[in-house]
Amino acid sequence: MQTKQQAFLIEEIWMLTFGGAFQHSGIYKANTKERERTYFRNMLRGYIEHTVLDNYKKEVTDQQHIENIIAICEYTTNFEEVLKAPINIGISQKLLNLALKYYWCLGILPEPPHFPVDRIIQLKIYKQPLVNWTQLTCTDAYMQIVKDVRVLAKKDNQSVAHWELVNFDRRVV
Repeated sequence: MQTKQQAFLIEEIWMLTFGGAFQHSGIYKANTKERERTYFRNMLRGYIEHTVLDNYKKEVTDQQHIENIIAICEYTTNFEEVLKAPINIGISQKLLNLALKYYWCLGILPEPPHFPVDRIIQLKIYKQPLVNWTQLTCTDAYMQIVKDVRVLAKKDNQSVAHWELVNFDRRVV
């Protein structure tokens, strides 16, 4: 793929990633100007691209992945003028896992260790009660969903990332 084509797709990926991670989350303070939101997203994207994603060029353990999710949460403490609060575990995992999924599908990075946890995938695994992923503040509930999918993925002889890719269907919900 040519550099301009890849750059275009990566721009689109980040637009989708931020949209997916921040939808219904209400992270911004009232009356925050769009240029301030854009600055925050650009800084966060830069942090993830230049600090976090390099870790995924090789296999990453669950613990390393969780540490990266937490590091993203901690990075957002630098933006108290824009955010109501630093982003939580649920929003951070969705942001990182979506980016990793897109980069994997484009062949830029290897298969990610997890998948974006959201309502759609919980409905697919019939997880009851559903966990409001935008409200997750600890990694325990997140990891329980990953473990539940591991059981299903193992039955299908698949990784969790591949299982989610095959079973995710936005149109069903």
